[in-house]
Amino acid sequence: MTSKPRSLLTLALSCAPLLAPSLACSGDDTGGNDDEAEATAESDESEAGSEGTETGEDLRPTWHQDIAPIVYNNCVGCHNEGGIAPFALEDHSQAAAWSELIDEVVASGEMPPWGALETDECQPEYGWRNDARLSDADKQLIADWVAAGSPEGDPANAAALPEPPNLDLDSPTATFQNPTAFNVGGSEDSFICYSLDPGLEQDVWVTGVQMLPDNEQVVHHVLIYADEAANSAQVADADGSYPCFGTAGVSGAKLIGTWVPGAFPTEMPDDVGLPLPAGSRIILAYHYHPTGMGNEIDQSSVAVRWTEEPPAYEGLIDLVGNFTSGPNLLAGPNDPGSPSFVIPADIADHTETMRFSVPDAVPGIDLFTLGTHMHYVGTDMRVSLERDGEEKCLIQTPRWDFNWQRVYNIDANIGQFPKVQGGDEITLRCTYDNTLDNPFLVDALAEQGYDAPVDVYMGESSLDEMCLLIFGLAYPI
Repeated sequence: MTSKPRSLLTLALSCAPLLAPSLACSGDDTGGNDDEAEATAESDESEAGSEGTETGEDLRPTWHQDIAPIVYNNCVGCHNEGGIAPFALEDHSQAAAWSELIDEVVASGEMPPWGALETDECQPEYGWRNDARLSDADKQLIADWVAAGSPEGDPANAAALPEPPNLDLDSPTATFQNPTAFNVGGSEDSFICYSLDPGLEQDVWVTGVQMLPDNEQVVHHVLIYADEAANSAQVADADGSYPCFGTAGVSGAKLIGTWVPGAFPTEMPDDVGLPLPAGSRIILAYHYHPTGMGNEIDQSSVAVRWTEEPPAYEGLIDLVGNFTSGPNLLAGPNDPGSPSFVIPADIADHTETMRFSVPDAVPGIDLFTLGTHMHYVGTDMRVSLERDGEEKCLIQTPRWDFNWQRVYNIDANIGQFPKVQGGDEITLRCTYDNTLDNPFLVDALAEQGYDAPVDVYMGESSLDEMCLLIFGLAYPI
C-alpha cells in the first residue's frame, strides 16, 4: 500500500509550512505627550512578552519552558532528522512551522499513534504499559501554546528535556542481521519476510526481542516469529527472503515480538519465557514503506535475549479468529444464508462477529498482552470476555489503521493480570467499511486495478480481510 496515516499525509503534502506569526513591534519614538509615551511603552512591553522577554516568563506556555519536554518525551522518537516521520520536531522553528496541525492531530488523538482506546462500550479495568497517549493537561498546554502564537520563550531558562526513552533491550544474548539487503523503491509498500538461523543446538527461553532497523525511513513495522519447524527455510529464496503479507507466511510460526517506530523492546513479564527449541528459525516479517525519493536500502537486524534456564512461567503469544463459518462465526447482517465471512461491496458499516469458548480443562492463567488485526477494509475491532453471564471488554481499537498496528501490554505483574479460564467465552467483533469513503480501500482497489468496491472475503492479500486477536498468556511450568 502507498497510503500513509491521514495526519502524516496532510502534513507531508501541505503546500507550504504554516509559519508562526511574527509578533515583534516597531517601538519607534514619535514624540507626543506623556500619556502617549506611557501607552506606547505598555504596548511595547505586551508585544515583546508575546515573543519572549529576557526572562522568557511573560507569556506561558512557551516552547523552551513547556512544550519541548512534551514533544521530546512523546514525538521526537519518530519526528527527528532522518526519522520515519516526514518532518522533524527537534527545535522551536521546526515545531512552530507545524504548530496548528500539531494541535489538530493531538487534540483528535491521531498523534501520537495509539489504537487501544476507551469508548462508551469498552472501558478495561487495567492500563497499558508504555501508553503513548498524551494527558489532557499536555494537550491543553499545546492548545494554549498554539493559541498564543507558538512563542519560543527564553532558551536560557529552558526546562530540562527528558532523557529519550531507553529503547535498547537490556543484555541481548545474540543479534542476527538479514543475510542480504532489501531495495525499497517505487511507490508501493512491500511486505517481505526473512528467515534467520540462530544456530540453536539446545532449547532456550526467549525473554526479550528488539528490532534494530537499519533504515528507519523505510521500515514501517516488523513482526517477529519463532519458526520451530523451520518451515521458512523451505520457502525462502537463496537470499533468505520470501514474499509475505502481514504475517509469517508459513504454518506453525509463533509471534514473539513486534516493532514500530519509537517502540520499546518486546519483553516478557518477570519470570516468563517463550520457548525456542533447538533447530528453530526466526522470521522477520517486514512492512516497508518507500520514501518516494528513489531507491533506499535496508539490512536490519534483530536482538534476542534468551536463557537456558526454564522460567517459572511459560509464555504463549498466539492468534485466534479468522473463522469463515459457524459455529464460531455468528450470523451477520449481510449473510447470503448460513453464516459466512463476506463483506459486500458498497456497505459502510458491515460487522463480522466471532466467538469461541476456552476449553473447560484450562485453569486460570494470566493474560498479559492483547492486539487486534485486520486489513484495509477494517475500521473497528472490539474484544470481550464473558464469564458467568458477565461481559467485560478487553480491548477496542475503534480507529483501526493497518499502518499503525501493534500489541498492547497490560500494565501489571504476574498474579495481577486478568485471568482467562475454562468456560470463558471470547467474542471478536470486527467492523468494515467497503465503500469509496474508506481511503485505505481506495488505495487497495487502485493497486489491483479496480475503481469500485468488490465483495471481500477472508484471505491474505490486500483486498482480502481478517478478524484476528493476538494475545499473550503465561502459565506455571
